[in-house]
Amino acid sequence: MGDNYFKKPGETKNIVPKILAIILAIIMWMYVMNEQNPPFESSFIVPLEVRNVATDYVVFEAPETIKVKIRGPRSMVAGIHTKDIKVFVDVKNLTEGTHTIGVNATIPANLELVEINPDKVQLRIEPVISRQLPIEVRPTGTPASGTVLGKTATSHGQVTIEGPRTIANTVEKVVAAVDISGKSNDIAIDAVLIPINRAGKEVEGVTIYPEKTKVTVSLITEVTKKVLDIKPVTQGELPAGLIIKSVVTQPDKVELTEIVPGKGTDKQPDAIYTESINLTDINKDTDKEVKIQLPEGMTGTTKSVIVKIKVGPR
Repeated sequence: MGDNYFKKPGETKNIVPKILAIILAIIMWMYVMNEQNPPFESSFIVPLEVRNVATDYVVFEAPETIKVKIRGPRSMVAGIHTKDIKVFVDVKNLTEGTHTIGVNATIPANLELVEINPDKVQLRIEPVISRQLPIEVRPTGTPASGTVLGKTATSHGQVTIEGPRTIANTVEKVVAAVDISGKSNDIAIDAVLIPINRAGKEVEGVTIYPEKTKVTVSLITEVTKKVLDIKPVTQGELPAGLIIKSVVTQPDKVELTEIVPGKGTDKQPDAIYTESINLTDINKDTDKEVKIQLPEGMTGTTKSVIVKIKVGPR
């Protein structure tokens, strides 16, 4: 015999109302929940990820953000943050050139993805190249009064720049800037290297190896230059019956360079003189090489001259 044999009279009839009551309760619960927590749409501006870029390529011109619209219960949507949504493009196996590809999105479970805007993007893929360039030391500012720039040197003769081909090829030089404002002593610093284009502007988007280099700058006291006549000096007398017809020097002028502690000096010579030439033994036209007398602290374009002496009968 089945179980129904033991049921009390009228018990079977009560099952149907009970089932109907449960269904009605579920419907009422869904209605109330829908009224209290209705479906809700919201839009988010999400950063676009570019995935699977090959190590020797770089991606340009892809938009930075994508607009994503989602739908779901108000309570769930209200708790969503931008970081909970991911939008991305996959460039795996794409080669150099311009491409149009679809945008993908992942959102939390139990929510509906309504829209991705834009759902396709255009981007450009370009190879990364490297170049070697020399370093140019670029002093900036004005040194202390009475001081001028001397020699400069760097610890690296060349550096390597690396970046997208179209950008890296615009770099004309790599500059190490050194501020010499108000300085009077030699400078030694680790200078940051800056890539510069033909127009003298800094180029962004490239990497320099190494990023810094040791730079030494020599500062010296100011140099004063002056061109002076060379005057021959003689001593003694010519043999009897002879006189000097002319005495000239080749060259007849010299450029002097003077290192001074400040701008100029109070005692500038009017001319430069040769060492003395003894006339006692000169009895005919004579050329003699003699040194010139340079004042202390000065250097000249020549250290000696030819003195041409012409003699004749008295």
